[in-house]
Amino acid sequence: MLKAVLIAVYLPSLIYGIAVRPCANNAPVPQEVRVVGCTAEPCTVQIGGLVDMDLDFVAPRATNGMRATLDIFLGTFRVPYDLPVEQQNACNFLKDGNCPLTPGEFVNYHLSTPAAAPFAGITVDLQLQLADDNGQALLCFRSSARIVSG
Repeated sequence: MLKAVLIAVYLPSLIYGIAVRPCANNAPVPQEVRVVGCTAEPCTVQIGGLVDMDLDFVAPRATNGMRATLDIFLGTFRVPYDLPVEQQNACNFLKDGNCPLTPGEFVNYHLSTPAAAPFAGITVDLQLQLADDNGQALLCFRSSARIVSG
């Protein structure tokens, strides 16, 4: 019985996507973004934990590779943050789809990266962008995250 209750409580956080906002560059937003343990903004991110998400999108154009960037904003101020080098090559983290991408191809991208922030107790915007070989955004979105201490 306890297992059934736990599944009923945690299953929505694994299935349902969160609402996201477009970036200032007006790049396409993903069809769906799913963040483990979060069903609505702001998601809670623990310093020292993981930001763990999947997103689905349809490739708007062909590209041989994709570069991932994750930016943190406190209001309009960008807080310096770089994904680990190995995670910047987004092609290495596709669950569905393959690089090179073809126009109209369905893609599922998975990001699981350590959460680092200089402060706790604040809410920030996270901006994730995937760019093509020419540095042009294939997709970009923002979502809010509440940063808590570990």
